[in-house]
Amino acid sequence: MESWYLLYCKRGQLSRAQKHLKWQAVNCFSPIITLEKIVRGKRIAISEPLFPNRGVSHFVRFGALPATIPYRVIEELQIHVGETCVDPQTPQPGDTVLIVNGVFEGLRAIYTEPDGETRSMLLLNLLHKQVSQSLDNRQFQKV
Repeated sequence: MESWYLLYCKRGQLSRAQKHLKWQAVNCFSPIITLEKIVRGKRIAISEPLFPNRGVSHFVRFGALPATIPYRVIEELQIHVGETCVDPQTPQPGDTVLIVNGVFEGLRAIYTEPDGETRSMLLLNLLHKQVSQSLDNRQFQKV
């Protein structure tokens, strides 16, 4: 019975490692996820390896034996390949956020929706009235 093994590679060498293993007829699986997050104030979707730095520098070992991965774990990962995930620090509609910069600094607000790539709409409670305001994504953070 074949086993799945966990391999470690140098940063950025994953595709090269996969290519070399495929030339040697070795079955490879390296799940890539699409993660939605805010980077430098812009909400973007990034594709990145689910397990970064895994490839072919050496076998991950427990003592003298290489670590094996049960088939059911690999099958479960293969089911979810291609799904888009959201960074837990990226606010979603209805989340409470804290404004950390600007004239509204220190106030809490409700995140409602993105407003372009670098801004978002927030609901502020000002003088017992809810006011919708567009703020730069770098001016607030999820609570």
